[in-house]
Amino acid sequence: MLIEALASPCGHTRTEHALTDRIGWPRCLHTRVGDKRHYRRMLVRKHAEMRNSDGFVESKHCSNKNDKSSDTWQTCKRRDALAGGTMLVVCTSGRYSSNSRYPCSPWKHDGTAVASELATEWSVTDGESELLIRNDGTINLSGPYPNEWKQNLSLKLPDQALVGPARGFTGPPGALDGVALSVEWPGGIQLHVWRASTMHSGRLEDKFSTWAYGIDQGYLLEFVLQKESLRKQSCVCGAEIALELCDGIHWFGGAHMLRQLWPLERAQWEIGPLYPFDHGPNGLGSVVGCHWVSSTGSVVMVDPKTPLLHFGLNSPTTSQNGRSPRYFGVGVQHLAQPILPLIDPAQGTHVFKHGGDGFMHIQARSSWEDRNVLHPWQSFDFAEVPSDEICSSRTGNRPGDCAVLRLALAAKGDARNATVTALRSLRCPGQPPLSILLERSIWTTWATSHADVTQSEVLALSRNILKNEFRPGVLEIDDRWQARYGDLKFDHEKFPDPKQMVKDLHDLGFLVTLWVMPFFQEGSQAYREASERGYLVKGGPPPTAMQEISVGGVGQRLGSTVKVLVDEYDWPPGHWEGGGRGGQLRSGQFRWWGTQPVGALDLTNNTAIDWFVARLKRFQDNFGIDGFKFDAGEPCFLPKGAVTSRPLHYPGQYTQLWVKQVASQFPVSEVRSAYSTTEYSGLIRMGDRDTVWGLDNGLQSLIPALLTSSILGYPFCLPDMIGGNAYWGQYPDTELMVRWAQVSVMMPAVQWSIPPWDISDIALKACLAAERAREEVLLPRLPMLARMASQTLVPICRPLWWLDPTDEETFAIDDQFLIGDDVVVAPVVQEGARWRKVYLPKGEWTQWGIDSHVNINGTGRSYHRHFYTNADMIFIGPCWIVVDAPIERLPIFMKSDDSSLLTVGTAG
Repeated sequence: MLIEALASPCGHTRTEHALTDRIGWPRCLHTRVGDKRHYRRMLVRKHAEMRNSDGFVESKHCSNKNDKSSDTWQTCKRRDALAGGTMLVVCTSGRYSSNSRYPCSPWKHDGTAVASELATEWSVTDGESELLIRNDGTINLSGPYPNEWKQNLSLKLPDQALVGPARGFTGPPGALDGVALSVEWPGGIQLHVWRASTMHSGRLEDKFSTWAYGIDQGYLLEFVLQKESLRKQSCVCGAEIALELCDGIHWFGGAHMLRQLWPLERAQWEIGPLYPFDHGPNGLGSVVGCHWVSSTGSVVMVDPKTPLLHFGLNSPTTSQNGRSPRYFGVGVQHLAQPILPLIDPAQGTHVFKHGGDGFMHIQARSSWEDRNVLHPWQSFDFAEVPSDEICSSRTGNRPGDCAVLRLALAAKGDARNATVTALRSLRCPGQPPLSILLERSIWTTWATSHADVTQSEVLALSRNILKNEFRPGVLEIDDRWQARYGDLKFDHEKFPDPKQMVKDLHDLGFLVTLWVMPFFQEGSQAYREASERGYLVKGGPPPTAMQEISVGGVGQRLGSTVKVLVDEYDWPPGHWEGGGRGGQLRSGQFRWWGTQPVGALDLTNNTAIDWFVARLKRFQDNFGIDGFKFDAGEPCFLPKGAVTSRPLHYPGQYTQLWVKQVASQFPVSEVRSAYSTTEYSGLIRMGDRDTVWGLDNGLQSLIPALLTSSILGYPFCLPDMIGGNAYWGQYPDTELMVRWAQVSVMMPAVQWSIPPWDISDIALKACLAAERAREEVLLPRLPMLARMASQTLVPICRPLWWLDPTDEETFAIDDQFLIGDDVVVAPVVQEGARWRKVYLPKGEWTQWGIDSHVNINGTGRSYHRHFYTNADMIFIGPCWIVVDAPIERLPIFMKSDDSSLLTVGTAG
């Protein structure tokens, strides 16, 4: 039997009922909903709904599908649930058993809708979208847009939830902070749903508005699961909501990864912590977001303050062997790590039938324990979430007794609307970075000098930049300018006269920045001072060297052994001065990519932050330094058993403090770690890239990382240095150097390190041509785009679907991007390619370029005289075209106003 009760728009449901049995009749229910005008009788074995022209829903009920006589076929009208009410649909068959744990009546005597073992479905509407929840934990999100795909989700319920029926509550206004619907399963498992349109009311605003206030119509979910219910559960490890992935629907957002894929479902992203990492166990990087959007307009956001937040997407169906788990390592340990995430073998065709499980998993776990993934936080004791952050549950759960997952969902019709909705929920910087950071290039000493940088090398680099006709910009002095890490003192042997060096660089037109991080080398004066004052993160007993090399699988043990030996014997030599060597750690120390044990600044201590920032500013004033490159900041760089002065509630809080409390105090700055820090007005750098071509952290990963940054609300993206980091004996040839430059120069900021004049004369001339193209194409548009981005987070560099989010051909293109709405950039990222296919979205397009071939084969360098626009041919998109792309040419297309049109190619 199916019984239907419709709540009023304000959430009240008043019902009278009587259960009857008659020979030959199905069981029936007489209901009175609201007032007498809505009285009706419902019989059912079959139920269908149709919306009529008056905005009502017609419900047809039939006890016999072959008998449609007037006695057995009845039609009743109910007010459309889209008016904002909550619909309860209840199904059962037969009588209640005498030993049922719930009373027969599904209603309280006061007329308020309450729990019933009859319930199977509940529907909540907000505006013209609908969220349908079933008692088996499955959820369906649908929106008002025609032909819009319905997003399927599911709660992962423990066995205890299945011993009895779910119960649904709608309650009067004001109950449970204005909750639209609460569903409770046996074992104290609860799902609370609010309409996003009611967010700005009472405590609900405190709970959701800091991270989801941009959703005007949608749903705010709070899934509460008692940890007690997880005992003896092998498949459920916390509160989890899974979204079904479907062929033809693409997902964007998430985080930077070691192997950056666009769109996301191309990857098999293994489930792991969703907080910033330096090469995390599952490939996670330093820039992490907490929202995802689909090509059909679904928006999924998770509370970034969630403790023990885990995520996976299309994860491999075969998990890691516990004897060989994924692990976090640093420095040379990376050599033993696989490049993750894995690429799904289907490559976008029937993607979910090949290896991946076909779901997006979002979890608030009950503990860090995971035999398949090893990382530093498994030794930390994070603070329990304050009680006012926990839902007002009907069972009165204490914070430590339950896992709580909060999501926001919305259906927005297309990817652009979905992205704008997500970005509206994030804080804006209000102003862009200083113009020189965007208009001029950054030159860093890292890739050529690494830790051996000297004053003479810095000055030589600056002179060569000008000599080779590059404009002066920012010159960043990277690692080992200090004698000991943390002291903020130039190594007097490497830098005999740093004040004069800075003055000389300023005279040449450069700004000067220095590399810093929140670490202190043992043996440094700063380490002793910070330790005495209690400014360092404390730790528990450190692991012995033998314990370090005995953990994890073969790859981790090998990597750890090499790392311990490198640190112990100080290779390369000269890096341990004052550190007492690094084979054995002391309490509060940890390993990083250097060879010295270090301690970390306690960023939860406000006095420690003030001390650290004051030292930086005093040093800045003494030497005339313009700003800093703030490296690290990921919470993976903390000692075993880390103890902070003010408890961290979740690992990402450490990154937030580093960016908001330290880096944000310096106008000329860049960071590489980000976690809900979109209000930062400096540059957000991509992680270190290897000097290779592929998606495996090489050239082809740059555009996917740029577009991911744009979706996550970080429009001021700084790509890693052109040509990569030259690690492990890698070094770019002419082709890789030129193609890398052509990709980078059209991004919001650009960074050099390997001098193109050291590669070849062709590389130099082609790289200069790329810089001039930036000046002609990007820079005139940049002030307006940067201003808009700082106020709205609308990206400067955009995915192709931004122009036409209904164009399915654009969704999987990962080697082109837009600048604003009128420039398509299509660099060559395939080794050896001298032509490429280019997709042009809807509009009229003209190819733009630099005729630099003459310069490369000749002696002249007047590149600014050789810009051209091929006005003889205008392409009408959407279309695919094929263009020549010799090594010196960067394919660029610009919106055309010419009325003389030529249709080329075929629409996608």
